Amino acid sequence: MNYLLNKDDFVLNESKYVSDYEFEDENIKVTIYKEDFTQKEIDFTNKLINLYGETLPKIALACVESDTFKYCFPDENIESIISKLGKPIFRRMGNTTLLTYTEHSIDYDHILDIEFEGLYDDIFSVGIDG
Repeated sequence: MNYLLNKDDFVLNESKYVSDYEFEDENIKVTIYKEDFTQKEIDFTNKLINLYGETLPKIALACVESDTFKYCFPDENIESIISKLGKPIFRRMGNTTLLTYTEHSIDYDHILDIEFEGLYDDIFSVGIDG
């Protein structure tokens, strides 16, 4: 992926519970909490998005090594996971990113959440919802 997002690319979504800035196109969706929405954060998010393609094997490996994932999807491997993930949703929350897949084809009943810090440095949680 090759993105160079700027502040004007985002739309503010406000509610009484949470306010965030959002960017979405056919390939990705990005949300950044309103209080974290700075140029520095946008620059970091651009790096995160642009490293995504080359980091997919690491993300898939974290899934394969997750006990929860292995229990739910024992027949999946790194290659099959990569081919089934679909559109990523990047949710930036301070130092943490929650990478969510709602349109994956591993199955059609669950949402896949992968939580990490930095530029995919520490993938510390793989969750399955639904």
